[in-house]
Amino acid sequence: MSAYGTKVVAVLDTKSTFGATVKQMRDAIVKRTNLTDDTLNIPTVVPANPIDGDLYFDKTALKLKIYIDDGNSQQWVQL
Repeated sequence: MSAYGTKVVAVLDTKSTFGATVKQMRDAIVKRTNLTDDTLNIPTVVPANPIDGDLYFDKTALKLKIYIDDGNSQQWVQL
């Protein structure tokens, strides 16, 4: 423990401005088996058939992106 004590962070599972919740992102990561041995594997190539919550790292723009399907549109959104 640090000299500052233990810190607790609470995250509310509410909709973000782009329509995804923290829980939806976590569930998508686990569902797509990107989480192995406590390591998150994020592809650097756009997935061919993305599903809501998929992540990829855009090497050209140097940005992490998430795929959002809100029922009205599908798009990659920069995090």
